Amino acid sequence: MAESTEQTSRGWAGWAQIGVLAAAVVLGVYFARAPSLPPLDEETLRSDAAPAVRVSMPSPGTHSLTVSLTGEVNARNPVALVPRAAGEVVAVSPSLRPGGTFSAGETLVAIDSEEAEIWLERTRAMLAAERGQLRWQRDRGALNAEEYRSRNPGADVPAAVQRLGRIEHFEAQVRAAEADVKMAERQLEATRVSVPFDGRVIDTAVSVGQVLAAAGGGMETGLATVFDGRLEVSAPISVADLAYLGDPRGLAATVMTAEGSFAATVKQVSAVLAPQTRLSTLVLDFTEADASLPMPGAFAAVIVRGPAYDGAYLLPDEAHRAGDSLWVVDDGRLRRQTPRTLGHTDQGWIVAAFDVRDGVVLGAVPGERDGLAVTAVADSGEG
Repeated sequence: MAESTEQTSRGWAGWAQIGVLAAAVVLGVYFARAPSLPPLDEETLRSDAAPAVRVSMPSPGTHSLTVSLTGEVNARNPVALVPRAAGEVVAVSPSLRPGGTFSAGETLVAIDSEEAEIWLERTRAMLAAERGQLRWQRDRGALNAEEYRSRNPGADVPAAVQRLGRIEHFEAQVRAAEADVKMAERQLEATRVSVPFDGRVIDTAVSVGQVLAAAGGGMETGLATVFDGRLEVSAPISVADLAYLGDPRGLAATVMTAEGSFAATVKQVSAVLAPQTRLSTLVLDFTEADASLPMPGAFAAVIVRGPAYDGAYLLPDEAHRAGDSLWVVDDGRLRRQTPRTLGHTDQGWIVAAFDVRDGVVLGAVPGERDGLAVTAVADSGEG
């Protein structure tokens, strides 16, 4: 009985395989005799299946190139304060702190002046003694000359009798003593550290009780770094951006720091490229000078406004393609154009005016190629 059931199952499997083969043959014959599809003509390509592309219709206008850079604020004329007198620091001005302001002649650091005062007193005493000696020699010479004339009427008085040699010696001694007094006065002045200009403090490294060595001995300690308030900004710039700007000297710029935005002007451009970065450097001056300006060392974002171009187009960056080219729609098809590039700015791509046909294509187009049929749709962001 089991053997009969197994034979029946094998019979049904065989008939199923034959049925599948027959169906495959019928389908093959049907598709082989089916009519061929007609070729896609121009009207077919322009059917509703053509992809929609956003287009812009730019208007000619006046546009300026702007270049964005990063730089650093620097003091134009930093001055290092170095003590000219040795001694202990007895006072430090409250102005002598980073960012502090001071006046010309203001005492910023006071050094113990006792030794300088004693030395000045001594030199003044020595000067008085030399002047006394000179006066005595002159008086003695005059007296000798008078006595000589009374004994020798009409005769010339010899120089030795007038003590002219001794007088000249003590005149030199007086001049030397006067020089010693001036040096002592300067030494006393050096115990009060100041500068001859109004300015600001960059940094400081001095405190009360610190013992200082005088400058020139190789052991002196820098007290602080100050500047006269004049600042400048150094901003590296690539060769390409520099080419966009042309000669940047005199161009207006905006410097942005943590303290705010400030107007500036390009003063100069370095004549050589940095050997490692191959970048040039713009140096900018702030238009105004006041206490609100940033401190030296501050990071700065710089926007330089370049020359203006009349009758130019400002295109969105999404219109840009490789090789400074773009797509325009011409009678329902993509056509490549390569307008004359004037520059790239933060606002977009500035090009010389050209025939935009039915609009400049914005954004990527799937399968974009010259001659592709498309449907132009005005960009909703215009206006």
